[in-house]
Amino acid sequence: MPPSYTDDQIVYAVRDGLIIPAQLDRMAQGMIDLVNKTRAAMSIDNYRFDVDAHDEVAHQAAIESIVMLKNDDAILPLNADPVANPSATPQKIAVIGEFARTPRYQGGGSSHITPTKMTSFLDTLAERGIKADFAPGFTLDLEPADPALESEAVETAKNADVVLMFLGLPEAAESEGFDRDTLDMPAKQIALLEQVAAANQNVVVVLSNGSVVSVAPWAKNAKGILESWLLGQSGGPALADVIFGQVSPSGKLAQSIPLDINDDPSMLNWPGEEGHVDYGEGVFVGYRYYDTYGKVVDYPFGYGLSYATFEIADVAVAKTGANTATVTATVTNTSDVDASETVQVYVAPGKADVARPKHELKGFTKVFLKSGESKTVTIDLDERAFAYWSEKYNDWHVESGEYAIEVGVSSRDIADTVAVALDGDGKTQPLTEWSTYGEWEADPFGAKIVAAVAAGEAGELPKLPDNAMMRMFLNSMPINSLPTLLGEGGKKIAQFMVDEYAKLSK
Repeated sequence: MPPSYTDDQIVYAVRDGLIIPAQLDRMAQGMIDLVNKTRAAMSIDNYRFDVDAHDEVAHQAAIESIVMLKNDDAILPLNADPVANPSATPQKIAVIGEFARTPRYQGGGSSHITPTKMTSFLDTLAERGIKADFAPGFTLDLEPADPALESEAVETAKNADVVLMFLGLPEAAESEGFDRDTLDMPAKQIALLEQVAAANQNVVVVLSNGSVVSVAPWAKNAKGILESWLLGQSGGPALADVIFGQVSPSGKLAQSIPLDINDDPSMLNWPGEEGHVDYGEGVFVGYRYYDTYGKVVDYPFGYGLSYATFEIADVAVAKTGANTATVTATVTNTSDVDASETVQVYVAPGKADVARPKHELKGFTKVFLKSGESKTVTIDLDERAFAYWSEKYNDWHVESGEYAIEVGVSSRDIADTVAVALDGDGKTQPLTEWSTYGEWEADPFGAKIVAAVAAGEAGELPKLPDNAMMRMFLNSMPINSLPTLLGEGGKKIAQFMVDEYAKLSK
């Protein structure tokens, strides 16, 4: 039996006599490779890794993952941390939501791991001596609301200067093995948010979820919104660092947040029919679709607020090869807060032979800047940054022409656009009588032959009609269809073109 084979849409692999889906085979091989990498360290007698050092890595990763979506009236950062703000009058804080006590720190199903440590937000407050009143508000399931928990949460909110509401998706709402059919959070959480906001207008929502949730339906009830995703074992300290201003949030959205699930192009094909789902959106996935077709979104791809403000200037592009370039820009921190900004580079193709997105993210870099500091960032774009996968060539293909280079801080917040002209990779396919007249014109050899036909250099051949309607027909039809338009003369033109091409392309 061969090492792999395909049955309908599923690729299988044969390993040690067992037939398993190739995706599982790749996962298994990855785990084996990981074990082999750690074998040397684990073979050392009495070897112990540094638990605290690993936890600090998780802490820093969590800090940089948090995305601030909203910060009206500069409600964040709070001043209740006696270490970060020793001279400030502490705010009275209410913490509402079971996620603050029982964090959802990882995905569901087979992604489960056992952390070396686990520090919730409430644990962190206790460790740092920050006082706060807590009410769970709801249970981490999809069961109906508990009126007693809701009443307790509302009373807790009434007595606070600021309310931190920890909302999100319980594991029962998203996991492997099933698809979500809504972007909404559980209704009981939204209802509780409305009740709390009616009792206290200073609400900050902290989200816990593996993939995006709808924000627009409830955003009016919150002055601040932090999208924290699933932060891992050190999520509590990371959230505290951001909420109390020890660091500025610097995360950026890796997914657009749509206004409605039906705005997503996949909805045309999902959940499929008769056991099949077509990936009908092709390359127009996520922001590539929303931006290309001008769809309104709640928050665009790459979006993320900061406690600081930044300015991007002096954007330039330099061609470094036939199909490569380097982009430079100067980033300035225009605020009195030390913080990081992520500079994003999008490539927008010009006229193309295939359908391509309006632009695509092809490079980014995060730069830390002290208050008032400026730095020049450099982002290299290789040939793949300009290429698309060509079915015709069964390979990546770079077309010649001008490309727009957009530099900004989200897919819809572009600071400046510059252009670069590329040579293209020169890929061509042999021309035949089945190639369209337009394909002949686009080919280096074919263009010379088309020019010879148009100039009457082809002897006694009839002259092609020169008008817009005829050119429209010619560009999309194979040259062996010329007899349909011109009779015997068209046949002679087609034969002349094929013969001349054979001479030139030797």
